[in-house]
This record gives sequence, structure tokens and C-alpha cells, in this order.
Amino acid sequence: MKLLLEPPSTYFVHVPKTGGLSLAAFLEGRFRPSETVTIMPPTMREMEVADLRGFRLYHSMHQGRTLLEMTGRHDLACITMVRDPVERSVSQILYLQRVVAREPETFTPEYLDAVRPVLDADLGERIDDAAFALACDRQIRTLGIREDYTPFFKGSPDAASGRSVLRPYDPPPLMDVGDADRLLANARSWLREMAVVGIQERYRDSVLLVCDALGLAAPKVLPRRNVNPGKGDVERRYRDRLSPRVVAQLEELTEHDRRLYAFARELFDEQWAAFLARPKRIYSIGPRLRLAAGAARDVLHRAGRLVRGRSA
Repeated sequence: MKLLLEPPSTYFVHVPKTGGLSLAAFLEGRFRPSETVTIMPPTMREMEVADLRGFRLYHSMHQGRTLLEMTGRHDLACITMVRDPVERSVSQILYLQRVVAREPETFTPEYLDAVRPVLDADLGERIDDAAFALACDRQIRTLGIREDYTPFFKGSPDAASGRSVLRPYDPPPLMDVGDADRLLANARSWLREMAVVGIQERYRDSVLLVCDALGLAAPKVLPRRNVNPGKGDVERRYRDRLSPRVVAQLEELTEHDRRLYAFARELFDEQWAAFLARPKRIYSIGPRLRLAAGAARDVLHRAGRLVRGRSA
């Protein structure tokens, strides 16, 4: 048995609408707050590029591989979560409809114009408008894109402007972003190198793989964050509620994501088989002590409130 004081430094690549906020919430509770950073343009503009080296848990919100390379770190355990492309795309569409209605001022006017057909769409009807492509194949884009993130960091003109914090955050591309085959190849290459490739449809098992890789105690209850309000039963698939025509259109729009997902499933199956075959042998002491201390503080806090209530 190998004992570790702390889990290895970790880089979590959060692909949109794959359960990433839930997994990030779990991970952030296992590292010290001062060791964690959520990397997205609004937080980038508050730090220098050199500051990226100083963390132990990186939560990369929808950003590509170039950002990992900008950390200058070669000791990071990379993990990610992917999802059935039809399910993920429907979740993305529903999320856009909800968040744009609630926070339109956080998006660029150009993007709002581009996704207008998506915002007004009824998923029971046809979805063959070109705007739907913006909500599909997002997994190959997140995992396969090459972009220049330096304009978002502190000191750059874009970081000093308000526009740099309007969604979608579009850093200068370092490749042809319309080349889906290249995006797929880049994404497959990155997945091969990752310590854990999780599958949202097997979320609990994926968390077990993450815990095994990082030496963490498995949670008794898994957190759930940012779930679409209309999702209902988490085991029920969106595709079961849609017409065959709409499902077929979504499958056509997610052709490259579906190929990536099939590859990710193969990697997951390999990792899961290896996990089942070996004894569980790595334990990180620090997160367990912090969780125990936090539980003790909660007990004392509740006891203090009870005593104050009785003496009032």
C-alpha cells in the first residue's frame, strides 16, 4: 500500500454539459482552496500567465489543450468527462434557451443573432437550421481545438476590455476551427494521454476511476450541479423523448462527436477493467483529514447553535 500526503496535481478538462460542475465540486473539496483555480476568461484577466504554474487543481472550463501547455507543467494528471453526443447536444440547446433568456447581456450580440433559431426552437420540430451546429460537436472542439489564450490574461488589451468577458469566449485560433477531422484527431490524441476518461452515462464508475487515480476516498453521495430543470429522471435519455426524425438530425450534426465518444468508451472500458483487476492501493491522507475536520466543525457549529437556542 502506498500512502500519499496529498493527491497528485490534477488538470480537469471540463467539456460543456457532461456533468463537469458536479465533478469539479467533488474535486475542489479534496484540495485546499488556495491550491485550486477555475480557468476561464473572466478569471484569466485577473492573473498573469506565469501565475498558472502555482496551483494543484486546475478546472479548465471549456478551454482547449493549449491552455494546459501554458501552465508549463508536465506533472499534471489530466482527467475529463464525455457524454453521448445526442444527449449532450440536447442538454446544450436547453441550457442555451434557459441562460440566454436569463442573462442575454453576458453574450456577444453576434452570438445572440447566430443562435436565434436555437433559442426559439421546439425540439419536437425540425432542427436542420445551421445554427444548431453551434450546439453540436462541442466535444471535439473543446478537446481538439488549438487556440491562443494569451489575449485573455492580465495586461493584454483584450483582458482590459469588457468584451473579453462576454460569451462565447473566442480566443484567436491556431488552426482551422472548421476542420472537423483535425479536431477529432487532436481530441483522440489528448484522450489517449489522460489519466482518466470518464463517461457521463457511467458517472459513478467514472468518479471511482478518478478517486483511484488520485488516491481519494470515494464519496457516499455524488454532487449534482447545473442540471437542466426539465431533466427529471437522470436515467431517462433525452433521445427517448424526441421523434426519430429529430434524433436522426442530431446524429448527423454530431457525426464527429459520436466517433470521439466511441473512442472514449473504448478507453473507459480499458481503464475500468484495469481498475477491477488490481487491488486498491493508493491513499491520500490530506483530503481525508480536511474532510474529517470539516465534518467536526459542522458538528460543533450545530451544537453551538443548539446551546445558544436553549439559553435564549
